[in-house]
Amino acid sequence: MPTLLQVDGAIADRASRTRMLTNAVAEAWIDRGDEFVVVQRDLHYDQPPHLTERSQHWPAELRGGESLRASRQRVQDQLIAELLDADALVVGAPMYNYAMPSTLKAWVDLVHVPGLTSSWAGSPRPLEGRPAVIVTAQGGPLEPEVQDFVTAPLAHLFGAGFGMEVFVVGTSRTLAEMLPELGLEWAADDLRRARAEAAELGRTISAG
Repeated sequence: MPTLLQVDGAIADRASRTRMLTNAVAEAWIDRGDEFVVVQRDLHYDQPPHLTERSQHWPAELRGGESLRASRQRVQDQLIAELLDADALVVGAPMYNYAMPSTLKAWVDLVHVPGLTSSWAGSPRPLEGRPAVIVTAQGGPLEPEVQDFVTAPLAHLFGAGFGMEVFVVGTSRTLAEMLPELGLEWAADDLRRARAEAAELGRTISAG
């Protein structure tokens, strides 16, 4: 069954623009046929632990004999298995205080394992060619720096590291309801545009 892994890094509330966009991708994916499924990983409700051991960055054969605590190994193995089993990926990556959410960074640190999910000494990249959709949002007017703060690191990881085909959808001025001077109508129009782009990707990205 073609499987989309939906990873949400935003606070879980109804106002989250990135959750609206990841849901738009997921809903369009499911609409492609009964065999299309979505696996959800909510980093707000089920927060991954931060790295606590250097050996977590390496597969077992490169740890020099070091072993991980069983509980840490289970969590990391589960997150990696979800990613490797997915035919496509969508990640909700809002900008919080000029960075990605710490829960999303913790997820990245756990799933990026050279020699397992990315190449090491010429080893294959199992995710190569699969699509990865990054959706992002920011409170104020669009700042070019958001790419440097949030989407560029993720795009580099998924593209250069994992060999995936990367797509980015974003929206801005999400605080317009609190700060009307940002332009309520402009913000609503931009969100509609972003949702349409996200849905189109859900309908068209490769399903493996």
